[in-house]
Amino acid sequence: MKILEFFSKYQKFIITSGVCLAAVAFFSGVLAIGIIFSVFLGAITLLFIGKNKEHAKVLGLLFIIVFTIHILASLFVYYTNFQPFSGGRGDFTEYNIIAKEVSNRVHSGNFSLEGIESLSHYYPVIVGYLYAVAVPDLLIGELFNAWLLAVLVIVIYFIVLETGASKKAAFIVGLVTNFYPSLVFFGSLLLKEALAGLLCALALLMMLKILKEFSWRKFLLFYIILLGVTHFRFYISYALALTFIICWLAFSNLKIKKRLLYGVLIIALLGFLPNLSGGQGEGHTYFGVNVIKQLLDPEAIVTYKETYIPRNESEIPEDIQGAVVSGEPGASNQSVIIEPIPRNDSAVVIKPGFENPITFFTNTSRAFVSVLLGPFPWQLKKIQHLFVLPEIIAWYILLFFIIRGVVKSIKKQYRVIVPLALFSFIVCGVLSIFLINYGITIRIRIPAILSLLCLLPLGFTGFKNINVSFLNNLNKYIS
Repeated sequence: MKILEFFSKYQKFIITSGVCLAAVAFFSGVLAIGIIFSVFLGAITLLFIGKNKEHAKVLGLLFIIVFTIHILASLFVYYTNFQPFSGGRGDFTEYNIIAKEVSNRVHSGNFSLEGIESLSHYYPVIVGYLYAVAVPDLLIGELFNAWLLAVLVIVIYFIVLETGASKKAAFIVGLVTNFYPSLVFFGSLLLKEALAGLLCALALLMMLKILKEFSWRKFLLFYIILLGVTHFRFYISYALALTFIICWLAFSNLKIKKRLLYGVLIIALLGFLPNLSGGQGEGHTYFGVNVIKQLLDPEAIVTYKETYIPRNESEIPEDIQGAVVSGEPGASNQSVIIEPIPRNDSAVVIKPGFENPITFFTNTSRAFVSVLLGPFPWQLKKIQHLFVLPEIIAWYILLFFIIRGVVKSIKKQYRVIVPLALFSFIVCGVLSIFLINYGITIRIRIPAILSLLCLLPLGFTGFKNINVSFLNNLNKYIS
């Protein structure tokens, strides 16, 4: 009966949608399936959002705006093959191949992953199962990423609320996050950035909630999320774990004796993350001590810095010409593959400086500034690099307000500010030691930038008095 009433109420819309979908299917069956797939994901998400009565309207509006924009971005990248930096080469091509193989195996009744080469994590496996359900085409994976990014923005919304900001401020930060160029671009490709970013944001949200009011149930959820982060980006997970340990010991809401007792148990449990995560954590010892030793070896640091410096094509063996950098520090597939473009085109050459502690500190500090603020305009050597310029200018402006807010609010909001800022500092610190190729840096630093963006309302008190017609018309949704 309810179904008939629903159909009667929305009869024209349903018929019109069906006709439009049939017309789309006539020209592109893949696009039609992609639309159905996106509508399904959107409907399920809105159903869950509707259960949160307090934030349902603003979250629903935010999700629809963000999901729509990222769908359009994915379609643009898919149909134009927009690849201004890598020339159409990258991890996403490998992931697509693996996902199709997984899909073929599923259809043949083979659910084993044995024998699949270059499988260091399960992101392409997840996409492969989506291929098996929908259609084995790159578009499905990119639309899945669009959905992940929309959910990520919702999580950012809740993190901003933890800072004491209003719904309106959280909504605006969500929109700002939505237009973060690196996130939009890399999230529109078949890369794990969207999934890794979402898991990282969830971990930050749970961290703030645990520090505010501890429960083992919250910690269990935090731990499970950290397992996912460790699997996809173990060094981001280490940054999260280290941030949590420091902040827990410094200002958990528990009394000092209980805090220390629980802290010992928590630290002991965090040590098993690399062993339990699989993928990039597979084979790691307790707390990943073996990997940490390898990565902190001076020769290893030099190797990674040299690996991520693009070189002239004449210096590359013929059998790997045309490839791109695919290995990551500590990943299980640490193959040295070098992108054949001029050495200085996308790299900031800052040597570690192991000659003495002062040189090392100075060079690492310079690299840290480059990671956080770079690439600087004078480092953009090619026309296609200018795509990064708007992001750089916007980031400098936003960072000013973020720093202003941190200075003004640190005494009252330290339980929120310190974890978010410390996590970003650790991530940028790790990247400054190992990476100097800004093409890779702007991709991997995304979680650090997102974390800092959550502090934006603290320094932008004008959020409450913004006089923009679009936002003023949303007052019935946002208070």
